[in-house]
Amino acid sequence: MSTNAASGSERREAIAESGIRIIARDGVRALTHRAVDNEAGIPQGSTSYHAKTRLALLELIVNALAERSTADARKLADSLNTAFESGHRLDIADLAAMIAGLVETLAARRDDMRARYALILELDDAPLLRHKLTTQSELHAIARQVTASALASAGLPNSDDRVEELIALTDSLVFHRTAIDETISLETILAAYLHGTSLRQSSPPRPSSPTHPRRRPGHPGS
Repeated sequence: MSTNAASGSERREAIAESGIRIIARDGVRALTHRAVDNEAGIPQGSTSYHAKTRLALLELIVNALAERSTADARKLADSLNTAFESGHRLDIADLAAMIAGLVETLAARRDDMRARYALILELDDAPLLRHKLTTQSELHAIARQVTASALASAGLPNSDDRVEELIALTDSLVFHRTAIDETISLETILAAYLHGTSLRQSSPPRPSSPTHPRRRPGHPGS
């Protein structure tokens, strides 16, 4: 890679990082090319050079957020694959601890998460960008694969509904950890959900109540 290419890549990274900080601190409406220049400490006009429109600037930021979260999901997938290859079977405590670790990793990037949530709310008019942060992203596809494999390894049901439930719970815990309460016990909540899933799996279906025909007045036995 040439020096100029490396310099351009580093400048775009600095622009994305500065944009994330601005959104996390002041909201999406505060994001302007001039504000990013000031935040990054770069010459005026630099952000406009690398992202000529507001949409291009948002795309630069969204891509940075999506790439980092996807990398975290891939690391979790690698950890699970290592466990599977060694023949280790997960139990509920193991699975709860692994997911809690992912939540901690994501929530530790507080600016990233705050910017992500703000962008999800603001990008209704840019669905392609919004999808990169939600259920139509590469991250979500990886998360589905990892979650399905992890549930199966722990002997838990891994239907599409159960997979989406656990992903939704994980995302909710990241939000809670980031924006509301940093002290909640992640493993306790996750283990409780997973135990409930296990009980749901093992509980026999309830027999349906017998139905009786309505008796007409004067009918024998009425």
